Amino acid sequence: MDNQNRSIHLERNPKTHSEHKREVFWQITLPLVIGILVILAAVGAIIFSITQPVTDVGRWADVSLMWLILPSLFFALLFLILLAGLIYAISFLLRLVPRYALIIQLYFEQARSKVGQLMNLSTEPILRINSIWAAIRYATERGGKPSHEQS
Repeated sequence: MDNQNRSIHLERNPKTHSEHKREVFWQITLPLVIGILVILAAVGAIIFSITQPVTDVGRWADVSLMWLILPSLFFALLFLILLAGLIYAISFLLRLVPRYALIIQLYFEQARSKVGQLMNLSTEPILRINSIWAAIRYATERGGKPSHEQS
């Protein structure tokens, strides 16, 4: 009975099937055909260059230079694509960063406030002792006289 169920083919959804065919054409078939045409054009240029009689050495030097430069241009194109991807990724991250940066900034502000409170609590006894000590020193240096009688 399971074999009968497996042999039954379900009909495809015509809308998604046509969309899939369209995507296959634009994403696979067309780039493949363009790539093959570019390769055939390059091979044709090579064959054309080879079949021509050698009358001008400068022309051959120019053709050789083109073929020497071509691989570096290919790698430059790869780096350009990589750079464009990084620029896109950074611009995407810059749209997300402000919201999360604000959240982090608020957490740091809370932490700064708590640290400030703890610092005030930890220094309060020392400040009280120092202020009492300063008051005692001031009173002993003046001999307990009010300030208007000193002069």
